[in-house]
Amino acid sequence: MAEQTDPERDPRWDAVRAAARRRVPTPPGLVERVLRAVARGGRTAVAVPGDDGGLRITEQTVVRLAGTIAAGRAPAGVRVSAVAVEDAVVQVLVSVRFGVVADEAAEALRREITAELSRQLGVAIAVNVHVVDVHPD
Repeated sequence: MAEQTDPERDPRWDAVRAAARRRVPTPPGLVERVLRAVARGGRTAVAVPGDDGGLRITEQTVVRLAGTIAAGRAPAGVRVSAVAVEDAVVQVLVSVRFGVVADEAAEALRREITAELSRQLGVAIAVNVHVVDVHPD
């Protein structure tokens, strides 16, 4: 039987521990743009076409719906930090627990949000999920 080592003491984990201490890079200005969109309060309307001519809903409604979906469908170890609509694209900022494969978790959440928004609104809405931080627990 192979001997198990304690990751806290095993020097082979030094690179992983060092990576956990570094901030995950985000696209320049993204956090500021999303926070500005959140502060704006979603007063801009989003057109949702339909068989009877469609309707217009506020960005705030799309943000709340996307946020509710994201919170309910986030994979284990993923926390939703902020949701906003910018240039007709839903932007979701998340943090992931140390050890979670960030790009896979973000893509899984993006697919879930996109599918459920499409199902509920009857129209495809672009969604981006950005990992902006790593948390220890």
